[in-house]
Amino acid sequence: MRTNNRIMSLILAIAFLLTGFIQAQSAAVGLPVFDAKVVETYSREADTTLARIYIQIVNDNLTFVKTEEVFKANIQVELFFSLKDSETVFNRTLKHEFTVDNFDLTNSRNVINTFHTDLPMSAGIYNSQITVLDENNSEQFSRKLSFEIQGFSESGNLLSVSDLLFFEEYNTDADGSINQINPKLSNSFSSDDQYVHVYFNTFTRIPQGELKIGYKVVDNTGEAVLQNTYASKIDQDGYSEHFLKLNRFNFSRNQYNLEVIVTNGEQSVMKTAPFEFFWKFLPNTEQDLDMAIRQLRYIGREDSIKHYLKKGSYEAKKAFFQRFWASKDPNPDTEANELMEEYYRRIQFSNARFANGSLGGWISDRGRIFIKFGEPDDVERHPFEPNGNPYEIWRYYSLQKNFLFIDRTGFGDYDLHPSYYYVEYE
Repeated sequence: MRTNNRIMSLILAIAFLLTGFIQAQSAAVGLPVFDAKVVETYSREADTTLARIYIQIVNDNLTFVKTEEVFKANIQVELFFSLKDSETVFNRTLKHEFTVDNFDLTNSRNVINTFHTDLPMSAGIYNSQITVLDENNSEQFSRKLSFEIQGFSESGNLLSVSDLLFFEEYNTDADGSINQINPKLSNSFSSDDQYVHVYFNTFTRIPQGELKIGYKVVDNTGEAVLQNTYASKIDQDGYSEHFLKLNRFNFSRNQYNLEVIVTNGEQSVMKTAPFEFFWKFLPNTEQDLDMAIRQLRYIGREDSIKHYLKKGSYEAKKAFFQRFWASKDPNPDTEANELMEEYYRRIQFSNARFANGSLGGWISDRGRIFIKFGEPDDVERHPFEPNGNPYEIWRYYSLQKNFLFIDRTGFGDYDLHPSYYYVEYE
């Protein structure tokens, strides 16, 4: 990434707002940070329930090496799975190579590489560890996930429904039917996206009649804002793929939950999945606007935030919000405000990764540091310390900042060590 002088001046003026977003970095520095998700699905070829493991990693988090004509990045992925409350452990090793033909693409955060692998699995609750090794710099990064496979185990149930998978990008065949999707593992969408797309598949061991499919979208107050029911013909082999297209204009809040119920005769299976929006423009409801203003605490004046939240009318709050971000817009000639979009994207990421119980991830110590300084160049994790508490060290090489977080409770509540408070405000 190249440093933009105009934006750099803006950053200095607003006290390191989104520093990591635009600071120049080397792709060779840091760890191959990746997203991962495990979803239950079904293979009609093998007639079995599968755990499909998706992995996504952007080019900028890979180390590319110049060859004669192209740039290449190579990774090795180690997958470890264990059945909860069991000593059964199994693993799989994958290798992937990524190739680009120009240097600028090696530093791109817009090129998202997606791949997956399938593993047959019986019903149960599983723990997994996914480790990505960057073979060009020998650095590695791990993530732990828990997931459940329902399969056909429930009281002789003959109906299987995959987990719900959200997506934006897709390809179609000559008839206009979707034949390939690129999943959105975060379940998070920009506020100006027109549609929310959802994929799932079904399999029934009694391939006759029709499936009744009902879906409902519920907001964070419990109110159903969208619901529908339709019938789907069952293919001869009992396997069917389904696509939902939800109109964004039905949603005025930030967080929702999608519920899908598939019924075949007297048997029903329900799947649920949360999804949310991060703001690129003005929030649509006063409740969301209040939250968006409250979340300005890391970059705005505390007295102004408290004033408008306590005494401001909806119109006054809206005007304050618009003025605030207009003053931070790095490119006023365009409709988008890149800094605002990145700020709320970081808040959404923090909520997804650092939340603990009722505590929103954006107000946790790790969430605050991530929002203010972006993705660290390096994360050193120590989850198991025999003579001490688990801890993490975040390193920002370009900013010359390090942060130490300690989990004193053992429940994932990582707090910033007091010795590092001053680093945040240097």
